[in-house]
Amino acid sequence: MEKLTRQQSYELEEQFSRTPAEPFSGDHPGEHMKLIALLNRFGHQPMTKQQALNLARTLLDLGWKEEDHPISD
Repeated sequence: MEKLTRQQSYELEEQFSRTPAEPFSGDHPGEHMKLIALLNRFGHQPMTKQQALNLARTLLDLGWKEEDHPISD
């Protein structure tokens, strides 16, 4: 699994912190869908709320990668 960029990691951490740990808790409706949409934007396709939570935690645990910036002349 490829690491996220620093910006993606920050975005994911922000959304993950707002998403309840229990997928069916009823607290903060829609936050799980926002997490799934963000993961979709990053090229991942979780099929359930629990998969989205697990994937987000895994990606955050991997850390982020430095973005390559080509040197221009």
